Amino acid sequence: MRVLVSPLDWGLGHATRCIPILRALRVAGHEVVIAASGAGLRLLREEFPDVETEEFPSYAMRYSKSRFLLPLWLLAQLPLFLLSILRERKRLNYLIQRRGIERVISDGRYGICTRKVPCVFITHQLCILPPGPRWLRSLLAGPILRFNRHILRGFKEIWVPDFPASVNLSGMLGHPRIAWPEVRYIFPLCRFRSETLPWSQPMEAAGAGSFGKGIEKDDSENPGGIDILALVSGPEPQRTLFENLLMSALQNRSGTPVLVRGVPGTPVAGQPKVPLHIVQGKLNVFDHLPGEQLSQYLASARRVVCRSGYTSVMELAGMGKTDVLFIPTPGQPEQEYLAEHLHGMGFAVFQRQEYLDLDRELPASLHALQANKTAELFGFAKLFPVGVSQDDPAGSWVLADWIHTHPLFHIPEHRIKRLAGTFVL
Repeated sequence: MRVLVSPLDWGLGHATRCIPILRALRVAGHEVVIAASGAGLRLLREEFPDVETEEFPSYAMRYSKSRFLLPLWLLAQLPLFLLSILRERKRLNYLIQRRGIERVISDGRYGICTRKVPCVFITHQLCILPPGPRWLRSLLAGPILRFNRHILRGFKEIWVPDFPASVNLSGMLGHPRIAWPEVRYIFPLCRFRSETLPWSQPMEAAGAGSFGKGIEKDDSENPGGIDILALVSGPEPQRTLFENLLMSALQNRSGTPVLVRGVPGTPVAGQPKVPLHIVQGKLNVFDHLPGEQLSQYLASARRVVCRSGYTSVMELAGMGKTDVLFIPTPGQPEQEYLAEHLHGMGFAVFQRQEYLDLDRELPASLHALQANKTAELFGFAKLFPVGVSQDDPAGSWVLADWIHTHPLFHIPEHRIKRLAGTFVL
């Protein structure tokens, strides 16, 4: 069947986490159509050059430079947000008729919903945190949760990319204390893991998976490794502000730092579009990295510095990274909460952007664990023995198998047109 997949265009995160979904749909024999805009559309076109794409209306939302003005700034843009929803719903109905769409998967786009075909919504925020002081968030939490549930009622199912148990990545955002029958927990979406690799296995055990090949293990004694890998993402103008801060902080550092600007299709002067290697002993700046190369850089990096956006969290968790520094976007309560939640669970450290210090140490307990390689796992590596057990039926959960047998996406064997070979990034 023909499945339309449409990610939100706020940064690259929504488009990036749709990559495992798109791969799994194709493995299951479905034809996919991508409906996106901006940098997300460019990214998906690079990852899936043979897939049909459609330019979709952009939400065109921008964040304020000031965290204190952000609530009023977003409120002022609310009419534009509602207009975008109406535009994309009209566009969706047109595409269903024109391209014969049979199923729809929306990642964060509330307007990608219709009664004509079954629709699925992907989100890690069932509980949406509003900007503003904590007392205001507490006051508005209940009404916003009920409102979010109301506007999502048109979707057949809601997929939350997280573990269903108490050891999880999204905390209260993806685990509300209310019964929500339409919610399905589909485990974290990491584009660097094979769509056929169970979550009970770390990537090093992915012998049969396509993404385990060619990725070096992290080795602090390897002089050819990356000292700091800094990843920039998110909406403007905070993306550029974060980039400038990182550029200044990395400029005169010893070792080999790497900065990825997160702007596919907008190359830096003097930098190749697809870098073949990094230059040791200097700052390497790239506008964007193909998935396979980024996975190799992540695997060899001693420390990763990035936003605490949920897609970045899932990818670092999927790779079992151990030395991660999160810098949440100022004034964005979701990222601020995620950074605190993940720090509280012992997965990473975080700091605010105005106090950026790339040398901030890990907690002493984690340093002790690093010194003793036989000790208990630390960082996101803790997820594999704790979050998912091989003896637990959920531990054998595989995205491609789940979608293949899903009632909404199951198709008779005689209709399946499987693509030859194994998908790679």
